[in-house]
Amino acid sequence: MTDTSIRLNLGCGKKKVEGFIGVDIKNADVVADIRKLPYEDNSVDEIMAIHVCEHFYRHEIASVLKEWMRVLKPNGRMVLELPCLDKVLEHFASDSPVNFTLIPLYGDPATHVADGEPALHKWCWSIKQFRNLLNSVGLNDIYEETPHYHQPSRDMRFVCRK
Repeated sequence: MTDTSIRLNLGCGKKKVEGFIGVDIKNADVVADIRKLPYEDNSVDEIMAIHVCEHFYRHEIASVLKEWMRVLKPNGRMVLELPCLDKVLEHFASDSPVNFTLIPLYGDPATHVADGEPALHKWCWSIKQFRNLLNSVGLNDIYEETPHYHQPSRDMRFVCRK
């Protein structure tokens, strides 16, 4: 990518990723609601959202992804990581600790407190369900990778293109 490329890290919190513009409701490079991005159509080269999709209800995630696609350039790349229900259920069967079982399902009320309320999880997707969702909103070249952040044995990572 060229030096003028726009790469967004949506729902970044206080975490900075080199080469990405952090977008979140506070403490970010761009303070904005990631459900309504302040970018022109087809203007962004890459979107990354790490442990963000689980903070949206099942009935609203398609419109959120379509908004992110709106700003993404044709053939732009989208990278998404989130807890994986399939893996979480395996951890339950293995009697794993709460950071592999309950926290990926519900979130951790001790963290991510925005304006006095924790940003708890609203949905946990299986691999098949999430892949189908990505396909249904029009994303292409959808493939899985090993997650780069958090817990690879508990999470999933999808890379796709507009």
